[in-house]
Amino acid sequence: MIGLFLAILVAGGDTASPTVTGAVYSGRARQLAVAPPRIDETANIDGSLDEGPWKQAALLTGFSQYAPVDGRAADDSTEVLVWYSPTAIYFGVRAFAAPGTVHATLADRDKMYSDDYIGIFLGTFNDQRQATVFAVNALGVQGDGSVVETMQASGGMTGAAAGLGQGRPVTDITPDFLFESKGRVTPWGYEVEIRIPFKSLKYQSADVQTWGLNVIRIVQSRGHEHSWAPAKRAASSYLGQAGTLTGLTGLHRGIVLDVNPFVTER
Repeated sequence: MIGLFLAILVAGGDTASPTVTGAVYSGRARQLAVAPPRIDETANIDGSLDEGPWKQAALLTGFSQYAPVDGRAADDSTEVLVWYSPTAIYFGVRAFAAPGTVHATLADRDKMYSDDYIGIFLGTFNDQRQATVFAVNALGVQGDGSVVETMQASGGMTGAAAGLGQGRPVTDITPDFLFESKGRVTPWGYEVEIRIPFKSLKYQSADVQTWGLNVIRIVQSRGHEHSWAPAKRAASSYLGQAGTLTGLTGLHRGIVLDVNPFVTER
């Protein structure tokens, strides 16, 4: 019975976790306006989604294939949990996969794009033209960068298989942002936990925020890229097809310091 249950999770549609009580947003059903709960708590970033706030989080399901062919239902089930505190936004991911198919290494930062990984696009100005990108492989190794759709970037976040990422703008991986992540490979796939502090982001000054949102998943064993928002590769704008995070209130960045070390000699 356990083997049958895991097989259904891997091959079938996205199945909501029975421990989650928050609202469910299916990308394939175009439920793309996500209202994550504001929870005045913190979570220990240890790669295990077993603390109280995750049970109240909004749940993103219903991923579609983006590459090599867009529009189809994703072959592997993915669940993304999201909530925020006064100082940070949290993402938790359960990525289901057949045993032995997850590719993950302890690579250097921004060197994990040949692994299975999750990419989070946050359009904090909601202009559908720019986004900050946070990526994490199955072991929590980080990558990050920024996207501006009118810019030809010097570096890129891509998949190892030919054709992955075509149709979306190249991510400039030059910027490095402060965030926490941890991941672990499991018998049913992998699980990652991410905390992005608001002090790492630039965003609007409005009391109530709306941000662009998309989550992608690279599955190296299949050569596929999956997308929560059902994006089309031939569309004129990739970020314009994203969903949104709505109703974000009471965000506190705290003190933000830029330190530029230098040395003088006489």
